[in-house]
Amino acid sequence: MTMRNLIRDSRIKRRLLAALREMSTVSGDEIARELGVSRVAVWKHARELMKLGYGIIGTPKGYRLLYEPRKPYPWELDVRSYYLTKTDSTMNVARRLAEKGEKSWTFVIAEKQTAGRGRFMSKWVSRKGGLYFSLILRPNLKLTEAGKLLPPVRSAIMKTLEEYRVQGKAVENGVYVEGRKISGILIEVAGELDMVRYAILGVGLNVANPVPENATSLMIELGEAPTLLDVSRRLFNNLGTFLKVIIKVRNDDSG
Repeated sequence: MTMRNLIRDSRIKRRLLAALREMSTVSGDEIARELGVSRVAVWKHARELMKLGYGIIGTPKGYRLLYEPRKPYPWELDVRSYYLTKTDSTMNVARRLAEKGEKSWTFVIAEKQTAGRGRFMSKWVSRKGGLYFSLILRPNLKLTEAGKLLPPVRSAIMKTLEEYRVQGKAVENGVYVEGRKISGILIEVAGELDMVRYAILGVGLNVANPVPENATSLMIELGEAPTLLDVSRRLFNNLGTFLKVIIKVRNDDSG
């Protein structure tokens, strides 16, 4: 994984999509003038969006939006985030970013993982259709207090499931529905005994992805799956609510 593989937030994509959702046809020239960029730059961003699943077409009058992928790309979220269409593990990517000084409350999201992992180096199968992410935090905690991060993460996941009328139960580092695992949590920390330098919270949530026989997903529980974008927005919001009640982030890195 190199930093070039990371899909980052983009003000041009945000503005272009906002305009496409408001109007039937959007002029590339007008967007370019508004943002102070070239028409070619707008065209390049439109092409990138098309490659990522947005149904954008060009007409003599401008661009039109026919459909959307409804995935948690950075410009679709209200949190700092990066997105990868494929990676070995979001935990590895988040750790590298944290070592480079990435701020707290940064999410690293992957469409699929080739080496997703759980506790004790167990494998977490991460096929397309699930929500896989790691959250970088720099909490004001001692290394021995890192376990305090687990309960609010479990609570955020269960609250999100409740919003879809699915009742989850927390069991150690996972959340289960009637004995079948729907979500796993992994926490890794770095620092000294008196202070955590950073913590990486990894979460895998089965949404519409294929799962093993002893697991379940929102698709299985509901009969149809909500979009990954909707699940992400709800879960990220709940994580912020529950984590900020329990911990405080250092003043030098409030994110």
